[in-house]
Amino acid sequence: MVRKSAPLAQQAANEILSGIRSGKLVSRDGLLPSEAELSQRFNVSRATIREALAKLEHAAVIVRKHGVGTFVAPPQPVIDAGLEELESLETLAQRIGLETQMGKVAIEERAPLPAEAERLQLTPQDQVLSVARVMLTGKRPVAYLVDIVPVSYLSRQDLGDTFNGSILDLWLHKKQPVLSHSRTDIVPEAADEVIAHKLRLDPGDILLKLEAQLFARDGKVVDYSLSYFVPGHFHFHVVRRIPMRRIGKNS
Repeated sequence: MVRKSAPLAQQAANEILSGIRSGKLVSRDGLLPSEAELSQRFNVSRATIREALAKLEHAAVIVRKHGVGTFVAPPQPVIDAGLEELESLETLAQRIGLETQMGKVAIEERAPLPAEAERLQLTPQDQVLSVARVMLTGKRPVAYLVDIVPVSYLSRQDLGDTFNGSILDLWLHKKQPVLSHSRTDIVPEAADEVIAHKLRLDPGDILLKLEAQLFARDGKVVDYSLSYFVPGHFHFHVVRRIPMRRIGKNS
């Protein structure tokens, strides 16, 4: 049963998703119960169920067919990436044959925000280049990507008028600056109103956020990035190896 605390629609969506994964809510042909049946089952209004189903539809979990019913969606291509090697999302998508597009890119040069200045090792008087864009599969937005770069490494003029790709791929192609490694924090985060609007979600919906600093070989931070991913379209994993010294002790 859904607990009476906000947001109800998200709780209902979680309960429906759990029922789909366990098979308890799905008939043999993949059909889910009607809105009325789900409303009664979880003791919430039909409006709440309708909103919950909309969330699951956006996440490509279900497909609603007018006049027929709601069905579990067929498996969708997922960007499955190990985080041991640094690659752009565009490269990862191409590898699995997933067609992606970038929405309109917002590019501006400005003073860094305090958090940006700290992570880029800049002063408030320095200038940064902000590059923000939405990644789509088909017409569905699946990620919102922001790169903040010191203008000493990259300026608006360097990108030209038609740029809509990856800052990482641009640097790897130019081989300047010489890149070393990235430090990335991975956290769940509730979408604020701005990001929710860009990704066609409701404020408060949970996203997977990657916050990264990209280092050049000389130790300087050349890029501070924030990447927000809609659940259901990405799967990140880490391969962790046992240190050789421990293997030697047990052999």
